[in-house]
Amino acid sequence: MGFVGGEYGSMPGNRAATLVIKFRSCGRNFLRIGAAGALMILAPVVLAQTPSPEDLYKEAESAYQAGDTPKAIYLYEELVKVQPNSVEARTNLGVMLAQVGRYSEAVAQYSAALERDPSSLIVRLNLALAWYKQADFEKAAAELEKLRKQHADNQQSLYLLADCYLRLGKNHDVVTLLDPYYAANPDDRAVDYALGTALIRDGQVQRGAIVIDRVLKFGDTPEVNLLLGEARLAGGDFKGAASTIRKALDRDPALPGGWTLYGNALSDDGDYEGAKTAYLQAVKADPTDFDANLRLGGMLRHDGDFTKAAPYIEQSARLRPASPEAQYQMGALNLALGHLDEARKELEQLERAWPDFEEVHVELASLYARLDLKEDSKRERDIVLKLDEKAREKGPQPVQ
Repeated sequence: MGFVGGEYGSMPGNRAATLVIKFRSCGRNFLRIGAAGALMILAPVVLAQTPSPEDLYKEAESAYQAGDTPKAIYLYEELVKVQPNSVEARTNLGVMLAQVGRYSEAVAQYSAALERDPSSLIVRLNLALAWYKQADFEKAAAELEKLRKQHADNQQSLYLLADCYLRLGKNHDVVTLLDPYYAANPDDRAVDYALGTALIRDGQVQRGAIVIDRVLKFGDTPEVNLLLGEARLAGGDFKGAASTIRKALDRDPALPGGWTLYGNALSDDGDYEGAKTAYLQAVKADPTDFDANLRLGGMLRHDGDFTKAAPYIEQSARLRPASPEAQYQMGALNLALGHLDEARKELEQLERAWPDFEEVHVELASLYARLDLKEDSKRERDIVLKLDEKAREKGPQPVQ
């Protein structure tokens, strides 16, 4: 797989501070971030005070070079107090904070820097990375969309935004984003994999097959097998999909998104226990995998193991707060736990937004019965019967 690297300035002593984005193109997790951000050159300004900004900057850089990050953070914080309008000082502080996992504080520094320089590509990209590291893909995508309006030729933002869209289930947006680049860059394997994945997940299987044919020229790689497996899964060949995806995982067990797809194939083929094991492996490899958390939590809830189900369902709701599936699982979990007020609020809200979501009506019928609201319970049961009848009349839908 390819990777994209970019150097945004250098520090004294001819030492480059490099932002590297390693782009792994399979499933939702085809992007890996190799560093917290990019340090910017801080132009020293000498003020009539002790210590001067120049002294603070030199001390902060020395601490950074010596690997004393806490000291560097302290000194950059002091520098920001002296020069609160310095974009460079705030950006460097943000990078230091991000390196030790203090992403919320890094976001605050990057945001303050952007207020002073809204056009800075470096700061906005660092801000998007900080949101990405916190698994807030909606906010990361929003920053990247702003960045691309100013710098449409920036590849880092292209890859990262595509990954955010995939993680958010916005497959059509991935296609719209990557289509022009795909046509102009026939040898970009990362884009090929991402676009092929998005097309298949968007139901555009025939177009996805065309992209897969182009990918096949790169040889029989684990990533190719994963993409082929996803195409077979979309086509209803569950056994073939499971076999192909397993082949990919045997060659690369760390293949991003692979265990989730394997779990999907096993689940659709009726191997319930095997699917749970695969989803568990998926969330261990990537705790921000929405599908794995949602499906594993749902399975555990269905088994009556509510204590184990709760953290996975709650994580899926955090990752995609607007997801009706995640909202449904939260409502169903609260109902199972006897939290009837919370369950009623969640399920009724979901019913208003998604009136044809049959499982919501099933849960509401049970909820109202427990609340001794007999007429409301009967209404929900009648809705379920009507939705069942409507589905039978519509019949099976062809694969696009």
